Amino acid sequence: MSGFEEIKKDLKLLPSVRHGKANDANGIFVYLPKVSDFIKKEIDFHDQIHQDEIEVHQLNTVRNYYYHNYFLKWLYKLPQDSTILEIGSGSGFDLMPLIKQGYNVIASDISQGSVESIQETVKKKSPLYENKVAFLVADGQNLPFKDNSVDATFLVATFHHFEDQVLAFKEIKRVTKKNGLIILAMEPSRFMMRFTKLFKNSKKLRIHSSYSEADETHNGFIKSDFKKLINHNASIIKIKRVWLLLGFLHYKLEALHRIFKLKKRLKAPRLFEWLLLVLDEILLQLPIINQLNWHWIIIIQNK
Repeated sequence: MSGFEEIKKDLKLLPSVRHGKANDANGIFVYLPKVSDFIKKEIDFHDQIHQDEIEVHQLNTVRNYYYHNYFLKWLYKLPQDSTILEIGSGSGFDLMPLIKQGYNVIASDISQGSVESIQETVKKKSPLYENKVAFLVADGQNLPFKDNSVDATFLVATFHHFEDQVLAFKEIKRVTKKNGLIILAMEPSRFMMRFTKLFKNSKKLRIHSSYSEADETHNGFIKSDFKKLINHNASIIKIKRVWLLLGFLHYKLEALHRIFKLKKRLKAPRLFEWLLLVLDEILLQLPIINQLNWHWIIIIQNK
């Protein structure tokens, strides 16, 4: 029995309960034994937004595709029989390329609506690989896996949503094999959170009418935060700063969309985005100026 098959076997034995209701027999495993008020708010928030994530965050643009593909390339280096866990899968945007590559994948999210949506997408777009995907509703701070279960774990714009990030990282380390990959991608910077919070009281400029405790209260990360968190527990292979000019472009276009209530989001010419991307890659190498990055990608090797 492969490691992935053993994981699925263990998931089938779970006493699955969500908000006091037994799990439905729909191929989705549920493990939420502890649900704090903070987690309940995050579940409600992500249940509401998961269907709009690709459009709202403009994930199909050059400015997003390039950096999402950047961290996915680290996962593509893994052997084909590897098992990859994504925590906070959302719309499944980053999982689908891995599924099509034939990896064993665990689509995990705290929102059952998100996981159900991913399951439907897999059935429609990648039915040949359906048996290589496990669908799980769970909190990344409390995962139903044995130690050293998966070859890699990655999170995209998810890590800052945890109530206890130290506990979450310990749990991620526990389930990831020794020398396995851990990727924290597109995490907000301190600069980004300070900038966006300038407009948090504007109803026109809010992305969602619903409320995320994490998005509203998190301060964003600076480089030293990751070094303190990871410390001697793992090795940082790469810390990459993401977006500078592209960050201002992204939020300017989004602001125009909301202020004028446009039917479709405005798109910058691809060539112009590539130009800004090249300039960003240069500017983010310069001291002081590089403090204006909007996101982080952290590539980690577990110990």
